[in-house]
Amino acid sequence: MTNTGTGPLILSKCKGSCGCTVPKCDPNPIMPGSSSMISVKYDTKRSGPINKSVTINSNADNEPTKVVRIKGTVEADPNAATTGAPVKSPSGAPENN
Repeated sequence: MTNTGTGPLILSKCKGSCGCTVPKCDPNPIMPGSSSMISVKYDTKRSGPINKSVTINSNADNEPTKVVRIKGTVEADPNAATTGAPVKSPSGAPENN
């Protein structure tokens, strides 16, 4: 985010659309011409498409509330252990994996 205005830009609140989307905004004023990053963490334990939003409130004259959309797909971890019935050996006894 770059402050293109003439005064300090203050991000007063950054909020995700749900508990799985957690934004972090710099609490320090962003001076004119300076930039700052907004980081967003998303809980990737759930695979599938995502379409979330982050609402940023500031003291900007032209747009004091800005909504940023985050879209993508979380793919299942191919190395993750699967859950379900235990694997059986050819003799029919459960194996310890």
